Amino acid sequence: MERDRSTIQSIEKAALILDLFTSKRRELTLHEISRLTGYNKTTALRFCQTLEGIGYLEKVFVGSTPCYRLGIKLFHLGMRTLHSIDLAVRARPYLTKVAGLLGDSCYLFIEKNNQAHCIEAVKGDHFLQDTTTNAGDVLPLNRGGGPIAMLSFFPEERREQLINSFNLTPEETEQLRARIEMTRKNGYSVSRNEVFPDTAAVGAPIFNHAHEVVGALSVGGHINRFTEDLLPNIVANLVGASRRLSAELGWDGKSI
Repeated sequence: MERDRSTIQSIEKAALILDLFTSKRRELTLHEISRLTGYNKTTALRFCQTLEGIGYLEKVFVGSTPCYRLGIKLFHLGMRTLHSIDLAVRARPYLTKVAGLLGDSCYLFIEKNNQAHCIEAVKGDHFLQDTTTNAGDVLPLNRGGGPIAMLSFFPEERREQLINSFNLTPEETEQLRARIEMTRKNGYSVSRNEVFPDTAAVGAPIFNHAHEVVGALSVGGHINRFTEDLLPNIVANLVGASRRLSAELGWDGKSI
């Protein structure tokens, strides 16, 4: 079979070393890595030192014998993957329930590359065909219920960096900061006529065990369904769902 020329063999070789480690084989000597991969010791050492340098491997001693084991950097990468993939699976029942109770569409947003990505959507009975967000859509973090809910609960330093990147006028910047303050106080955001005309949305943040915002639930629809008298019921259902989902991710319910 002809080899795919787009592959980078050095990365494949490094991945092969990482794949050697299992729950039953947590530490390996250089000799063992060389034997299991078929690489000579010089090559194996070069790859191990490179992986160690970027945090994917750690050098430890078992007795007096130097060994390698998986590094903490891989744990962090794994947690990021769980937040983006497992989060969608966990969120689906909450999206379905809220959409069923309220009749409006419900969405799951995550942040990636300084933008809000809708990765899951459940359409409600009052679904709007032409003015709705869909799974796969990308929004700026300063527009919409879900995006604003995430932005408001990022750490202050990062939040300010993002605000400065939006190219807003001084007046718009002050309005956004006031909105963030209100969102943090209330625990949810409200959006009207931002993403599509005549639509509104409410967003609530999702937190993990470390009190980090990892996404947001949002419910949206025609603006007439988000009047002030209807808003309390919408907020109660959405915020309740986001807090229960956060609890599944290890959040202890304490204020952020």
